[in-house]
Order: sequence, then structure tokens, then C-alpha cells
Amino acid sequence: MQSANKKSTNFQIRTNANSFVHEVLELDVKEISDIQFDQLERSFDHGGVLFMRNQDLQTADLVAFSRRFGELEGHVRHEYAMPGYPEVHVLSNIKKGNKTIGSAYAGDDWHLDLCFMREPARMAILYAIEIPHDDDGNALGDTLFASGSDAYDTLDNDLRDRLENKKCLMQYNRRQEEKRLQRLHDHPRPPMTDEQKAKTPDIWQPIFRTHPNTGRKAIYANKVNTFRIEGMSEEESLPIIRSLQKHVTKPENVYRHKWQVGDLLMWDNASAHHMAIGDYKLPQRRKLIRTSIKGGPVF
Repeated sequence: MQSANKKSTNFQIRTNANSFVHEVLELDVKEISDIQFDQLERSFDHGGVLFMRNQDLQTADLVAFSRRFGELEGHVRHEYAMPGYPEVHVLSNIKKGNKTIGSAYAGDDWHLDLCFMREPARMAILYAIEIPHDDDGNALGDTLFASGSDAYDTLDNDLRDRLENKKCLMQYNRRQEEKRLQRLHDHPRPPMTDEQKAKTPDIWQPIFRTHPNTGRKAIYANKVNTFRIEGMSEEESLPIIRSLQKHVTKPENVYRHKWQVGDLLMWDNASAHHMAIGDYKLPQRRKLIRTSIKGGPVF
């Protein structure tokens, strides 16, 4: 087995069949140099999804690596923070007593993280600790990704011109309450507190967002959090929102990540639409931990 130093020295980045997905080979993130990190960050910015397997991280290691990208921020649903690490968000269906230790249904439909915030996180980094399997040993709980940037570039010109420079209404609190009522039977989620609601008011965001580092535009409106388009009613907006989502998630544009324990995967919140597949249930256990890196205003 290669030593950590040799593994870091010889690392490679290769492009997946989906051009926006980059896989990093032979890298231990605990041993990465500044020069190697710069290469990693550039690859990430120009793709949108980047992953590496066979990492062996403690929570503190994940935090230390994440901080190289910028300032960390806690999730608005702070009840699912890792004990002792308020900046680490737990995604899990595991229960301790009657309480689920993490967000059990996080991202179970196509969305972009924190698109409803005035300054959404730049990116998220997710580390796999436990992955569920079926009776034949096949991994469950895959995550799907699609590039909003590639989708923007290939969008019908007439529709793109019609929506250029327009905004759409994001409503996080409304969607959270709808989801909460659907989850009461197995993993009940507490209602949003007044403090959490105050941090996530309804907000108008660009339908097409510009990446702050590359300048590429991406479709930012999404199925979960977008309810209306500027100048239209909800009824008039819905077919357009659905059309945009269908275009983003065309089968040929979707990457399906099959998780393994030790996977470290990061995605860009400016462009990486994603959805978790909930094809497992207890006693099949799933646990991943996530950090978010502070971003800036959307434009």
C-alpha cells in the first residue's frame, strides 16, 4: 500500500463521462500541499462536482480540509449539527432513542443547496461514514448530479432570451413545512423555529446565476425551492419551472454517484443540481457528514 506522502505526490484528476464531474486519484487530503490544493480548486471550479475515494478522515480532518476553501458556516437546521462541531451537518437515518441523529431525507428531490439565502454557501463537502446496502451487497442511497451550467449553454435560445435577467421567487419555509408533514411517520423533523424562519425569508433570486470565479452562467431556478417567475403568477410559472428542470436533468446530463465508505465529494452551489435517492430504510443505515463554505451574493 502506498504511503500517504507518495499518494499525495502522484495524484491525478480525470474527467468523468459527464464533463462537469472530476475524479481525483491517489490523493490523501490530509497530506495535500498548497500547490496541489490550487490545482484541485481550479478543477473544482471548472467542473462543479469533484470526488475522491478511500479517504480516512476524522471529523476534525474534514473541518481542516474544508477551511482551505474558505470560512465555514453552520446549517440553518442546527439541530442536526455534529456534537462538538456546529459547522458540521449530519445526514443520517440512524436513530438514538426516538430521535434521528441527522437529516434523514436531506435533498430527496432536485435542488441547489441554500439557493434561498441572500449569500448562499459557495460549496458543500460531503464525507461518507456509513452506506446502506441491499441483501446482495449493492450500495443504496446514490446521489444524482446535473450541471446547471451545461444546461444553460444548451437551453433553447428563445426561452433563454425570454428569461434572461429575470428573477424567480425562492420559498424555503414553505417547502420545509410541506416536507415536514410528509415525514411524520418515520423520521419526524421539528417545525422551523421563529429564529430559523427569520434567517430564511422568501427571496427573489436570478433564474440564471453567474459563477463568481469562472463567469459561466447556470440555470439556478429549481424544482424544490422555486415557486414563481418574475411578472407571472404561480400557475403561469409552473410549466416554465418544470421545463427548466426537465432540461437540466435530461438522462444524458445526469451523473449518478454510487457511494462507498471513505468517499469525499464536493459540489458547487452555483451550478450543481442534485438529488439523493431514498431507496433504503432502517435497519439499513446511512450516515454522511457535510461542511459548507461561506459564499457571496448571487448575481
